Amino acid sequence: MADIWQIIVQSNTLNFLIVLAVVLFIVSKLDVKSKLEAIKDEIKTYVNTSSQEKEAAEKDLDEIKEKIKHLPEEIADIKQSAENNIRGIEKRINEEIEEKKKDIEKNAKRILGLETKKFKSHLSGVLSQASIDLAKKNALEQLNNNRELHDRYIDEAIDEIDRIGL
Repeated sequence: MADIWQIIVQSNTLNFLIVLAVVLFIVSKLDVKSKLEAIKDEIKTYVNTSSQEKEAAEKDLDEIKEKIKHLPEEIADIKQSAENNIRGIEKRINEEIEEKKKDIEKNAKRILGLETKKFKSHLSGVLSQASIDLAKKNALEQLNNNRELHDRYIDEAIDEIDRIGL
């Protein structure tokens, strides 16, 4: 029996069984199974979350691809709309310029008319005064040159005064 005992002690089988017993004892004391289950559940949750995030990312990618597919059309629409707006603004500006131009021409004609009337009035006054001065000068020259005319005007003035009765 001592030989069998010696063989068992020196054999790897006994050593293996002892190590296995110690490991099982430690595992039972440390509650490794529940910890492994917790880690397993955590990994499952992480995998599920990753799968959901992957699906959401793929969905977002598909939406972006769809938007990009229509992007050239949208750019063309925006460009066309901008060109239409520019043409409308240009037309409105040209209309306003024409309207202002007509207002300026109208005001210029009105001011020119007023200035022309003012000038004509002033010219008429100057011409009238010149005519009066010329007639006076002419009358004085005739009176100085013709003494009979002078006497006749004096007589007519006296007759007129007498007729009025002053």
